[in-house]
Amino acid sequence: MAITTEGNYDYDVAIVGGGPGGYTAAICAARGGLRTVLIERDALGGTCLNRGCIPTKSYIYDTKLFRSVRDTPVIRGGEKVQLDLAALLARKRHVVDTLVSGVQGLLRSNGADVIRGEARLIGANCIQIAKSNGELAELNVRHVVLANGSRPAVPPFIKVDGRLVQTTDELLDTPEFSGKVLIIGGGVIGIEMATIFLNAGADVTIIEMLPDILATEDKDIRREMKRQLKKRKAAVLVATSVKEIAIQGDQARVTFQAQGREQAKTVTVDKVLVATGRMPVLDGIDSNKLGLETNGPYLKVNERLETNLPGVFAIGDLIGGMMLAHKASADAETVVDNILGADKSVESHLIPRCIWGLLEIGAVGLSEEEAIAAGRKIRVGKFPFAASGAARAMGHPEGFVKVVGDDATGEIVGLHIIGEHATDLIAEAVSVIKMEGAVEDLSEAIKPHPTLSEAVMEAALDWNGQAVHLPRKSKR
Repeated sequence: MAITTEGNYDYDVAIVGGGPGGYTAAICAARGGLRTVLIERDALGGTCLNRGCIPTKSYIYDTKLFRSVRDTPVIRGGEKVQLDLAALLARKRHVVDTLVSGVQGLLRSNGADVIRGEARLIGANCIQIAKSNGELAELNVRHVVLANGSRPAVPPFIKVDGRLVQTTDELLDTPEFSGKVLIIGGGVIGIEMATIFLNAGADVTIIEMLPDILATEDKDIRREMKRQLKKRKAAVLVATSVKEIAIQGDQARVTFQAQGREQAKTVTVDKVLVATGRMPVLDGIDSNKLGLETNGPYLKVNERLETNLPGVFAIGDLIGGMMLAHKASADAETVVDNILGADKSVESHLIPRCIWGLLEIGAVGLSEEEAIAAGRKIRVGKFPFAASGAARAMGHPEGFVKVVGDDATGEIVGLHIIGEHATDLIAEAVSVIKMEGAVEDLSEAIKPHPTLSEAVMEAALDWNGQAVHLPRKSKR
């Protein structure tokens, strides 16, 4: 449904930023009949496509293949296989270029205009653009969607030189995965980068200042991931802070200190990767001058994702919460619907979390400890992949599915998977929760055999003590 434009506007909606949130908003707006322009200073696809999600997964799958060939007992001579870093980089670039071209085609086919340049928000209905060709332009628009994204957050005492001390921005375009590597940060980015390095055969140390890695995940998930890291001989130092990084020739000397310890320690490594989170990009947005309300470093929005400036919306990493591409896309769809006259909000409890570690992690909803802290009376069902015929046949029997359900109603409070294809399997739980299904609904749908989806069914059955492929439990 299109809306009638009132006033002398160049466009009905202008989107700043061409990442997953921005280009999704542009496509949806144009399809909705709105005159739409997308402003992007860099490559379309944003961080996710060019310097984040897609390049990372390309390297993870390639290095996983390398590791599998070297470890499998059914291929002779696998120990002689070597990684071709130039081919690794070339494939990554081909994947990225293909997808960027696809985004360009989608925007063009839907009738959304694209302007290359730096955007600056002048007011609720005005954007100034410093175009890539040097021209300066000003657009009057009815609605603005800010989708600027985020960049790596680097502690002020750390100097990123792009060679020995890197963020993912540098590393993903200069793949060197050998030697001794120290990763600062045990969150999603740190764990995924550690996976690439470990698959490639590097010596990895992870330093995390919090008491545990992957702080947002269920305790059993965290425990299993730490076990996998240590199994690959990675050093995992939690409750530990980096104090100093000194460059000595072709190596970096890192000083760190554990909480409660008076004496600091040092280690010399070939590379330091700074994976200490991300921060919103507020370039071109002077919140003080504009009177934009903020929430810490993020822009503040209401449930409709509108800022306090009428007609100005913000989505994705700019507003905090889960800094995920699919969350930004969901934000974008919601905003466009609201511009077209709806009154929608994003169902944050339905946003899945996915991590591509040594074992994949897929999760949605509350962890067991979060549910208990919230006062929920719960039951837990759990099924190990070691008992799955499919997982055994694939040669990936590690990990499990864990269902957290309300003891009285059977509501699915949370579902957590660690293991092969966990990031795909979690979608089933999201769909069932969206349809207001219960734990029993996960168990009653017939699953094909042999597949990993059976493990989700068995975990749901175990919630009632009825798992077929686990020893019988005592009656609850």
